[in-house]
Amino acid sequence: MATDNKEVAIRKRQQIDSSKKTMFIFVASAAFLAGIALVVSIFLVQQIVFHSKILLEKQNTISRLDKNLSSVDELKKNIRVLDTNTALNSIKSSSESNALQTVLDALPDNANADALGASLKNKFIDTTTGVTIQNLTVAQSGSDSESSESTSENAISFTMEVSGPAEKLKELLTKLEASIRVIDLKTVEIQRNEDRLSLVVRGVAYYEPAQTIQLENKVVKP
Repeated sequence: MATDNKEVAIRKRQQIDSSKKTMFIFVASAAFLAGIALVVSIFLVQQIVFHSKILLEKQNTISRLDKNLSSVDELKKNIRVLDTNTALNSIKSSSESNALQTVLDALPDNANADALGASLKNKFIDTTTGVTIQNLTVAQSGSDSESSESTSENAISFTMEVSGPAEKLKELLTKLEASIRVIDLKTVEIQRNEDRLSLVVRGVAYYEPAQTIQLENKVVKP
């Protein structure tokens, strides 16, 4: 009788141990599956946020392109209006040029000091009979302390010294004043040298750098 009770107790203990093992395995499996589900959920959320960023950037690009395309017709219209502008056509550098070229002549897109020096000599000094050039220097704005204090970033400073009769020097100044190119005379000095006058002009000519439009690639990080 005592042996039977002992066997029953052993079987119950074995059943309890087996139930504990089963419960442990179940809990461990559930925890493992829950961990996997959590990791997958975090990954999915990150992917959703990442793709949302990409879609937002694409939408911004599309909106910007649509806006630019809608401005093309208005830009073409403005160009046609400028091409028929009476004031621009009246000051064209040549009969073959169009009105828009006048704008480029007035405000070039680069700081070409050599071209400015050649223009001052060929179009102003050499075309004024009786005027003799004594000195002509052209320097990028900011290249020396004198010019950098009085000129803006997009400007080229120059110093021109010529001599000649008073009426011819006046004619030269009138030409500079009526120039298509945007020229600002900072100082004008006149000195008498025997029967001739010497004129020293210090000024600046302006330019506007060209604007470039290009497509860019933007990397969206997750």
